[in-house]
Amino acid sequence: MNTVPSLALVYEDPFLLIVDKPELLPTVPLKDDPLDKPTLLGLVASSYPEVLSVEGKNAWEGGVLHRLDTPTSGLVVIARTKEAYTALQAIGKAELFVKEYRCRSSQRNDVQLPAFPPFPYEDPVSCGGREVTIGSLFRHYGDNRRQVRPVLADSPKHLLDKSTGTWYMTKVWYTGEEEGASTFTCRLTSGFRHQVRVHMAWSGHPIDGDVVYHGKVQQHLALRAVAVEFPHPITSQTMEIRIDS
Repeated sequence: MNTVPSLALVYEDPFLLIVDKPELLPTVPLKDDPLDKPTLLGLVASSYPEVLSVEGKNAWEGGVLHRLDTPTSGLVVIARTKEAYTALQAIGKAELFVKEYRCRSSQRNDVQLPAFPPFPYEDPVSCGGREVTIGSLFRHYGDNRRQVRPVLADSPKHLLDKSTGTWYMTKVWYTGEEEGASTFTCRLTSGFRHQVRVHMAWSGHPIDGDVVYHGKVQQHLALRAVAVEFPHPITSQTMEIRIDS
């Protein structure tokens, strides 16, 4: 029997909500999902039904501004009005919407992963905590295009033709050791599916629990969205919302 999680509301005003998504709960439904499928959007809408009337990129996603992978927990911003949604979309396109993640990796992988190009950047651990910016295009990969792979500017043309055409960057800091695992902070202003997971695996530090990208086998994915920073869509006041990791 599935247990419906309780709503973890972190911030609320008349224009937007910020909630803490539990792991293993999808952020939004897929287009053809049954109406009763548990999702974060449905959980929020049970208390704030107006979020369903905000038609964003896809009508069935309501006012959700950005999605987290189902195994990932942490902060998600949801607009309560169309005006706020439109303004937040513009803020995101201007790269003024910052998302911060924390993750951990217990194993170092020095073997080039299948269909990954050679990693061209510094190792986040070896550089002693200095910021390392990992950038790439992306392309879908594998059965039903469920995985993604990084693509570089000098990758073969047939891979570039299949890529997003957009360059995505993840800023990574090594933050120390914790119970035998390396810990990292990752920040990005534009995101693609599995971006942090893929960039960390590419760097040789796959996230614990991420068996898709050769991380240590464990029950939980050690990836959490712990902060968002952006100008408020109505007042333009700088917002920074953080939770404990």
